[in-house]
Parts: sequence; C-alpha cells; structure tokens
Amino acid sequence: MSDSRGNRAADDESRGGKEPGVAKTAGIVVFSGIAMSILQAFFPKKEAQHQPLAFPEPMVPKEPIIPAPPETTRAPETVKIEKGDTLWGLSRKYGVSIDAIKEANGLTGDTIYAGKKLVIP
Repeated sequence: MSDSRGNRAADDESRGGKEPGVAKTAGIVVFSGIAMSILQAFFPKKEAQHQPLAFPEPMVPKEPIIPAPPETTRAPETVKIEKGDTLWGLSRKYGVSIDAIKEANGLTGDTIYAGKKLVIP
C-alpha cells in the first residue's frame, strides 16, 4: 500500500522495513562470511603442494622372532603314581597333553590312583 502521497518508503516502513526475501538473503550472506572467517582461522590456506600420499611404515619387530624349537620325540616313560598326582600335574611335568596320557593308558575318565603305573608318551 502506498500513502496518499504515493511514497513507497512509507509502504516499506508499514511492512517492517525491507522485503522478507531481501532480508533473508542478506542474513545468509553475512552468516556465510562469518562462517568462512572462522574456518579460515582454524584451517589457514597453504600453498598448493602436491605431495604423494605417505603411508605408514610397516611394523617390523626390533628383535627377530625366534621360532619355538621343534618337538623332540622321546621314548615313552613309565611312572608310578604318587599320592597327590593328577593328570594335569603329570602333563605339565612331562610336557605332554592330558589327552595323550589318557590315550596311551586307555583311560576314559580323569581319575588316577596312587600306586598304579602310567605310561607317559
């Protein structure tokens, strides 16, 4: 609307100033400028340098890894079971698995008895 004098400035004032689209665009431009300033502060421009991608060095142990010594075959040994002996204890003492001891002696359970003899493979 215009007043009786046909003054368009009066129309702008009655609608709250500038047109909404212009105000919105101006706000976006100002915000974009501020955002760019903040980004440039944190990430300053560097001169264009084209460098190849650097991949990290492969991890190499400082000392060579020494492989475990090969298992030596040994002759089966017969031992007398003492009070307090267990299959687990005998397997650790002689370096063989519990299953190997059970298989060599035909055992199906885990119970062993003092005074008996076991073959240790």
